[in-house]
Amino acid sequence: MLLLVFNAGSSSLKFDLLDRSEEGAVRRLKSGAFVDQGEESGGFALETSPGQALASPAPALASPVRTLAAAADFVLAWLADESAHGRNLLAEVAATVHRIVHGGELFRATARLGAPELASLASLDELAPLHNPPALAVIAAVRARLGDRLPLIGVFDTAYYATLPEAAWRYAIPARWYRELGVRRYGFHGTAHRYLCATARTRVLPGKPTSRVVSLQLGRGCSVTATLDDRPIATSMGFTPLEGLVMGTRSGDFDPGALLYVMERAGLSPAEMQKALNNDSGLKGLSGRSADMQELLRLEQQGDAGAVLAIEIFCRRARHYLGAFVCELGGVDVIAFGGGIGEHSAEIRRRIVHGLEWAGISIDEEANRAPDAGSIGAADSWAAVEVIRVDEASVLAEEAAALLKRAA
Repeated sequence: MLLLVFNAGSSSLKFDLLDRSEEGAVRRLKSGAFVDQGEESGGFALETSPGQALASPAPALASPVRTLAAAADFVLAWLADESAHGRNLLAEVAATVHRIVHGGELFRATARLGAPELASLASLDELAPLHNPPALAVIAAVRARLGDRLPLIGVFDTAYYATLPEAAWRYAIPARWYRELGVRRYGFHGTAHRYLCATARTRVLPGKPTSRVVSLQLGRGCSVTATLDDRPIATSMGFTPLEGLVMGTRSGDFDPGALLYVMERAGLSPAEMQKALNNDSGLKGLSGRSADMQELLRLEQQGDAGAVLAIEIFCRRARHYLGAFVCELGGVDVIAFGGGIGEHSAEIRRRIVHGLEWAGISIDEEANRAPDAGSIGAADSWAAVEVIRVDEASVLAEEAAALLKRAA
């Protein structure tokens, strides 16, 4: 079964053409990403991974791609080009699969998306304004080219947290805000945390416990989740992807009283405040220089005070949540790091776990610094510590295949 997976971010579109067997084995045939060229260029550049045997060579762009919808349409046209692949790959696709960040209360599991479902999804745009609209724009581009010929499958980040205990998802606010407006903790990065938990457990030596997992997805967006057996019991992101950890340009935890104070004193509109918290805060706001962790680590070496402070607060907040979730779980068996920062920054991993020896968490410094770091727990660490390259596309494909099988 060929599945075309689209993962739309706020400023990128990843795509993967996956061949999934009935036994569940996945083979990646084509893959790539359109990424924002930055510097206010208004365009997207196509990147592929030529070093990977199954990744496709980069096709030529006939004209600039300026929207994610146009990027999706380009992918569809390219896959249908027999001269490029020797056959019309698009004609063999069984379904297109779309990662959608916010499903609200309406979408608590993977779903096939028809016109009624898409109309309901559009009503959730304001809950994830940076993420849901791009995903819906990509879906619209797919429908415009393919019509209803192929199933459209939506996989929701929030669905992983549909079974959170009520004490974990309720806020201490007037109950009518939840009943009438749906204000609650939803949680995000669900596909990433599911992959982190499942993969980390496969690495633990037989006979060792694996039921209590804390997973840290650290990238442009950052979150932590505590999972007991197969059920998440706590997560750092909340009603929107703003809550929790310090992120690239997002604030994370922030006193709502201060928010109201700034809005009143500075005369900011809700839209201006939303932009400030989503685009101008986090590492970028703290450092005054960059939202990129590798750049900040370089600046720190040069004595840049803003970079020093931004990194310290980032690690402090992550360590705070890690420690809190160890308490929630009553101990921890496995810690999993993923995401661009979690996977590639040995220094940040080291700083986050530093001082948690009391909880049985320690890392092997040499293993942690290895370019292909994997299992990095110290020999005397009670908890396994794993570094994992997250493959969200495989999770999305698995969810879609299961839905299609049930519907057959």
